[in-house]
Amino acid sequence: MAQDRMIVTPQAFTEEICGSDEIRSLPDFLDRVGRGTPWSIPLERLIRLNGNTRRGKVVNQQIESQLRQRGLVCTPAIEMADYYGVVVISDPRDELPRVESVASLPISAFRSELPNLICCGREMTARKVQTLMISYDISQVPVLSQDKKNLYGVITWKSIAQSRADMSNANASDLMGSAGHVASSAEDFLNLVQTIIQYEYMLYRAPDGRIDGIVTASDLAQAFNDSAGVFIQLHEVENRLRILLDRSSIPSLRAHLDPKRRELKLFRGATDMTFGEYLSALRDPDIWAATGIDLDQDVCLKLLGQVREVRNDVMHFSSGGDDKTDAQRDYEEAVGRALRILRAVPLS
Repeated sequence: MAQDRMIVTPQAFTEEICGSDEIRSLPDFLDRVGRGTPWSIPLERLIRLNGNTRRGKVVNQQIESQLRQRGLVCTPAIEMADYYGVVVISDPRDELPRVESVASLPISAFRSELPNLICCGREMTARKVQTLMISYDISQVPVLSQDKKNLYGVITWKSIAQSRADMSNANASDLMGSAGHVASSAEDFLNLVQTIIQYEYMLYRAPDGRIDGIVTASDLAQAFNDSAGVFIQLHEVENRLRILLDRSSIPSLRAHLDPKRRELKLFRGATDMTFGEYLSALRDPDIWAATGIDLDQDVCLKLLGQVREVRNDVMHFSSGGDDKTDAQRDYEEAVGRALRILRAVPLS
């Protein structure tokens, strides 16, 4: 097992601190973070300190840029975190309490094209509902109570077609179909994919009970077309590898660092290793045995070598959605195969 290390517990960013005149922007908050003083903060609050209400590619890049300028990191990564959950901002040299969860991607981290959920009340006119659907180019409108905590049904083009109501006098309650399944914001997105495909959408609730988001089959298709699936799988592969490698001692893992990095003053284990160093460590018979991967080592290492190639391509944006070679497609299939092997190894 890995040797004991000093763990630094993050301070919590409270509503009382939020109301303080000392913190009005993201830089004000980040100035409080340093080595030995990590902070936990609701992601939604972090985004608001940056002057935004929702995240997206530009917002994520802005926050990450400010973190890099100060030599800080966000755990989990902004784009991978539950929108309503908590992230930790810290100096990368700090050892934080271990999180055993390896959920690939909470559903609230999956970004829809629209910044906010388009919904309506039961009394909205049918014509207005249709106008919203056409103007926003959407196929589902949830019918909610005023506080957005009660779902009465969902209006779709199919439910409209099946309705026998006079459109000139009908309202939303005349057009809606059944309510369907609603996920919590923190549920693992990958576990919900089949349901989204089957029903064409999935609504999700914020922790306070509000229905605040939707992921549709159209969103799903676009995201996977843009290689989001590979990003998600790579993230889970790395998380699982780190947990399995950390079953070995720090000195054992340090021996497999690149020679130029072996004198690293603060080495916390697998979290500080590169993917190439993972592979080097996994070739060590003792480390391999400690992982508990009771399968053919050569086959597994070959697969993980292909995963490394995919990771390098993805991180350098050298492969696109529609212009992949056969070799690139084969390598990306290897990521899924490697992930199935790692999922077969108990983490506890």
